[in-house]
Parts: sequence; C-alpha cells; structure tokens
Amino acid sequence: MSEEAPTPNPAQFPDLPGDHSWCSTIAAGTMFARVFNTAGPYPSDWNAYRSYGPVDARFDPHPNPPQEHAGYGVMYAVPELSAQPAGQAKPVGEAFEGDAAMSTLATCLIECFQRKRVITRGLNTPALAFFSVTRELTLLNLSDSDWLTVAGGNAAVMSGSRERSREWSRAIARRYPEVDGVLSASSLMPHTRISALWLRSQDALPAHPDALLTLDRPELTGIIEATASRYGYSVL
Repeated sequence: MSEEAPTPNPAQFPDLPGDHSWCSTIAAGTMFARVFNTAGPYPSDWNAYRSYGPVDARFDPHPNPPQEHAGYGVMYAVPELSAQPAGQAKPVGEAFEGDAAMSTLATCLIECFQRKRVITRGLNTPALAFFSVTRELTLLNLSDSDWLTVAGGNAAVMSGSRERSREWSRAIARRYPEVDGVLSASSLMPHTRISALWLRSQDALPAHPDALLTLDRPELTGIIEATASRYGYSVL
C-alpha cells in the first residue's frame, strides 16, 4: 500500500529559525525556467502568477473554493541550481545550452505535458522562458531537509494526493508568510527540484526574461525530441 500524507497540523510546524537547513536560500542571479501557454483558453505570460485557484496543481496556496483570489498567486518554475553567478544573465542564444540547462528544460517539459505524455509544440502556442531572479529567495525545502518529518508529514506530500498536498501548501503559506514558496523534488523526475513561487516572490522577477522561445522554434527541436524519446513521450 502506498504511503499517504496525513492532514497537516500547523501547531506541529516548527519555527523556521530553529534550523537553518529547513529553508533553501536561492541566490540572486539564479536562473529559473518555465513552460506555459501563450494562447488558447488560459493564456499566460512568462512572469504571470496565477491568481485563480486552487486547480489540480500540487502546491497551490489558494483557499477553496476555486475562483479568483486577490492576494494569492503561484508560478511553477524549475530552478537551475548549479552555480549561477549573480547578475550574469546568459545571452538568449546560450540560455538553453549545457547539461544543467538541458536537465532544467527536460524537467519543465515532463512536468508540463505529463497528463497526456504528449509534447505539443503548436497547440496553444506553448513557450519556454528562462529568467534570473533579482533578489535572494527563501524557499521551504521539502526534499533536502527533515522539515516534513518534524512537521508531522512524509514524502507523500510531494508525490501523493495533490488535494492533500494543497492542504499542506495552504497551511505552510499561512504559518510562514515570510517564505517565497516551496522547493520540492519533482514527483516525475525525483533527482530534480521544482519550485512553487508564491506571490510574495513577485518582486524578485526581472523586467525581462533571459530567453523567451515558443516550443516550435527549431533551436529547441533537439532537446524536445531527446526528452520525448528518453521518457516515452510523443511530440506533436
């Protein structure tokens, strides 16, 4: 029987200053990547935080019921956690070169298109954005610390019922208003880390992305096809 996450008990959540390992400090200049739709029924932009929620996403902090919630927002993005010097953004032509960036993009694709396991390069005009945060971020680390255990949870918060994960997300956001979001292992790519950036982090976004490319661009054909082949996805 697979493990289930318990209902969160905020009274059991520890004070964060008690252990500095519970939060990851993401340096200014760290690059993040995200894939999003620029057209279709729910178009977005590279720097948009979704205020409608909660939807069927793991770490939405929005209260129920699903609707527009002023003061709430979330952006899911994959941080490139290899060394990234602050203030040294990559040129557009180099932003998706190198092993770290390739792994980051692969994680974005696997996460974004997991429902049907089909990477659609044209439908709804999906795009890839790379951007470097302009200030230090503080993310509660669910995977590389023992915070979940101390707080009475388990790994199913990151890989089990999304509805229960959202209960934890709401409780975390209320208990720790000073954090910018959460950092977690991807349930599909456990060796990589994904972030749910909450509205508090909005002032860390730059005025412009380092790179912004629609998925139908020829520069992305190689990595998209390689990712699909490795993980059993199709490409349309």
